[in-house]
This record gives sequence, C-alpha cells and structure tokens, in this order.
Amino acid sequence: MINKIGLNSFNSMQNVHFGASNSVKPPVSSPLSYALNFPKTNKYDSPALLPLNTKLTDEKDIEMYNEILNLFVSSKTEKKSPIDDVLRQQKLDALLKNGTLLNKNSNDNSSVLENIYKTVKEKRAADMDGLKIAGQIIDTLYNPAIINQRLGDIPKEAEIFILKDKNIDKSSVSVEGSGTCVAASVEFHMANKHPAEFARWAQSLTSPDVAVEKNINLSALSKNKMDAFWLLREFEVPREGINFKDAKLSLKPDENAIVRAQIQDNYWDKGERSILDVLIQSTLMQVGSEQSYNSLTDTRGGKFNSDPQGLIEFEKTFIESLVENSERTSVVYQNVDNDQNLLGWNTDFNKIQKHITDAIDSGEDVIVGYVITAQECGTVTDNPKKIAGGHEITIVDYTKDNNGNLTFICNDTDDDTDAFVKYPASYIIPKIHHASYPVEIVEE
Repeated sequence: MINKIGLNSFNSMQNVHFGASNSVKPPVSSPLSYALNFPKTNKYDSPALLPLNTKLTDEKDIEMYNEILNLFVSSKTEKKSPIDDVLRQQKLDALLKNGTLLNKNSNDNSSVLENIYKTVKEKRAADMDGLKIAGQIIDTLYNPAIINQRLGDIPKEAEIFILKDKNIDKSSVSVEGSGTCVAASVEFHMANKHPAEFARWAQSLTSPDVAVEKNINLSALSKNKMDAFWLLREFEVPREGINFKDAKLSLKPDENAIVRAQIQDNYWDKGERSILDVLIQSTLMQVGSEQSYNSLTDTRGGKFNSDPQGLIEFEKTFIESLVENSERTSVVYQNVDNDQNLLGWNTDFNKIQKHITDAIDSGEDVIVGYVITAQECGTVTDNPKKIAGGHEITIVDYTKDNNGNLTFICNDTDDDTDAFVKYPASYIIPKIHHASYPVEIVEE
C-alpha cells in the first residue's frame, strides 16, 4: 500500500503508534565505530550536486572560522566535547575537510559555518551559553549517531518549579524514556543528509525567537493544492504567508520545551538528550501532533492519534515532507487491523529489500517504523500476532556477504550507543510496518 501525504493517505491510514510508551526494541547488535560521513551525491537534493567545498577561500568565511576556533581553543569548558573528549578544534577541522562546514544545503542557503557563527555571536534564548550550543552543533554533525531521545531526569530544584508553576502532577514528569523516536529519527536524517539545514534549525530554535522559519513548496505536501491547504490547516501549522505555490511557515516547539532545554543546559548527563535534541524534537513533535505536544510530560493530543505518546505513520510522513521540502511517499508494508493485530504483508520480502537498497544507492537514508508482536517478545495474549510496540530507526547503508545476504547499517536514537548498529535484512524486514521514500524511488 503506497500512501502519499494527502487526503487519500489520511483516509486509509493504519493507526499504529510509533514511539508510544509500549515501544519494544530489538537488542543492539554489533555497534559500529562511527566514521565521518562524507556526503553522498543525492540526485533529489540539488544543492548536493555542487562540488564539495573543503577549503576556506572567502575572506568572510576565514574570519568566522578563526573567531569560532579561537573561542573554543581559549574556553575552559567547551574546548573538548563532553561526549567523547575530542577537541572541538579537531572536529571543526574534520568538518571543513569533509565538506560539511561550508555546506549550504539549507532552506535559506546559509552554511553550517554561518549558523555556528551566529550561535556564538548572537544572544541565545533563556541566556543559554552560545558556545556550548555551537559545540553541540559541531558534535552532532561530526557524529549524527549521538542524537538521543532519552529525556533524562529532572533535578529536585527544577522539579519544584515545574510542579508549582506548570500545575503538573509529579508522576507525569518522572519519566526518562520518551516517545520521540520518530522526531529523533527525522532530526538524525537532517543532520546526516542536510547538515546546513540542521545547523540553521539549531541556531534558530536556540535564538530568542525559539522558532525556525521554513519556506516550503505546496507540492512537497501534495500535488493537489487543495490537499496541501487542507494538511496545513489540519496540522495547524503557523503560517506567515501562503499562496497557490508556496508557504512561509513558523515552526516552534511547545511552550514547555525551553524548560526542558534549560534543564539539559544545567543538568545534562551523558546518555541524555542535548539542548538541540530537546528543541528540535519538540518542534517536530509539535508539528506532527497538530500543535498538541507537551515536552514536560512527553504526551500529545491531536485529532489523528488516540495514543497519548508518539506519532503515527501519517503524521510522520507529514513532518518528513515538510523537513525535506519535497514529496515523500510512505509505503505501508504490513496489514494491521483496528485491534492492532498483524494480519500479513502487502509486499514481498524482495520488493521491500529493493525499495530500501535503491533509496540508499541514490544517496538517501530510509526511516522505517517496525513493530514487534506479542509472540516475538514473549508476551502472553489471546492473539500472538498482536502488536506489542513500535519503534522508528534509520537505515543508512547496507553490506552484502559472499552469499548475497544483506545486513543493514542502522541508527537507533534509543539504543544507548553513539554508534551505528547492524541488523540482518532477514531479521528486520519482516518487522517493518512502513518506510518513507522520495516519490521517484517507488512511484513505479
């Protein structure tokens, strides 16, 4: 079943929840050491067709680079990354040499370097440290696998403020896991494939505006303009302008996201979300949940999903199309009934494998939502095919052995490792409920 992001998709969607509290994940298999990701040529992303710019030749770029470098070299707290103890100077140099730092594949054509410079030179929201945030941008683009969906603990002093001023029950904020796997996977995709856009979001969402402007083509949502209008209205996306060709959107996290960001600014522990993770994931959750997300409780409302956590496939496809600014097609591979029972598959194994490998060969990565049944996780139930949980991961590459068997290289934002993991295609493909692709990959 192929669902484009439009009215037909809404009418036929399967209400499987991804990232909900009953999310079940397979065990981590063979973590892979991360190698710097040299951008691949991607025929669906025209800025990536430009030659990689790996040398500082523009006088303004040289000045920005040297000023940023001096700030990190002279800093007592941000000289090294708390993630891996690597010098920020070393990472900045690596990002220059692999073409990431001068990459301009952003919505406003600003480069990674320009957005890092803005971050350290201009005031940040809630008086957060711009150099710390710039360091997190560098860390994430150096290794996008560090992107994390784990909320982290709320210290007593912050908890007192939250419970009093936000009128929230203590039990509802005492959660450390999250249902943001869809948002975290889209964040990873942005950092991995569109580094300048990731840096632009990071700079904009940590600015005093706590918002990022996005110009989108309506055709990215649907070739039918009325469907595109309907989607923007139903998802309640704030708009500053719209016509029959494009729209200017103002994307913001929920009002509680800045509180979460401040907590991570002051009380971050290794293995928890960064400031950037909080604000980017909260923005994507807010967009996908029809402006109903609450960062403090990690819950959502909205008209499309009855579950208080996570996003469904239809909502995920919408935020992917919006972030990509190009039409995405969601292929639903499984047949699931209204009681969340897995009935069978709409597509055979080889076709699913070909969709994924074709996308990767074109320079894409593939965000997939998979499910695990009660039988697979050992849960006693009347129906062993009942879905016990769903999770979202990103397939970034694949390898093939001498017998032609495929292994997928995957990123999981909730696996307690800052590296990619390997899953045999024979293991993960039968579990895949849906995957999203550029229209060109699977339109035939």
